Amino acid sequence: DASHELRTPLTVMRGETELALRRPRETDDYKIVLESNLEEIDRMTRIVDELLFLSRADMGEVKMEHLPVQLDLLIEDVHRQASLLGQERDIQVVLSATTSVVVLGDELRLRELFLNLLDNAVKYSRPSGTVDIALTIYQGQARVSVADHGIGIAQEDQPQIFDRFYRTDIARAHTKKGTGLGLAICTWIAESHRGQIEVQSQVGEGSTFTVMLPLVSPLA
Repeated sequence: DASHELRTPLTVMRGETELALRRPRETDDYKIVLESNLEEIDRMTRIVDELLFLSRADMGEVKMEHLPVQLDLLIEDVHRQASLLGQERDIQVVLSATTSVVVLGDELRLRELFLNLLDNAVKYSRPSGTVDIALTIYQGQARVSVADHGIGIAQEDQPQIFDRFYRTDIARAHTKKGTGLGLAICTWIAESHRGQIEVQSQVGEGSTFTVMLPLVSPLA
């Protein structure tokens, strides 16, 4: 829950600060502690921001635009942004398929949705791996898939991963950077566009997240 997720970084910060103050240390040692504390502050800030967003969404206070969005251009732009994220871990982000598609929605929220999925794919991939994003039309809907070849998700965890604060044991062991709220936000955005999001995954082989959105019309 929220109290646990906020208490954990506070406990880490308190422990590191108390340890640093027990005896005089070199400047570099203090720098390491301060950098670690900044990381925990950043994590708490993300948790609070995402909690506030979901709280406002629950109360119907998040305004959504419903305008035509050229989804293929958006996906191409998101791919460029994600490629920069991948470079930090020597992970190649590939746009394997695209087609001219228009959906009705909020471009900023859709960008957030796909960047979140791509960020997760990069984060949970193995170094020097590949992340694939594809936009196709399937059964009269726009289908965007984000696939990685990373740590994967156990079958028993898959029904819960879209719940708030749910993180698998494998994910927690792999990185402490997640908040457990990103996929809940992705779900809200997809459903607010009359769409849906689902996952297929196997432990050790990777995951594929698929977003389906109602199609307005392909451009000529």
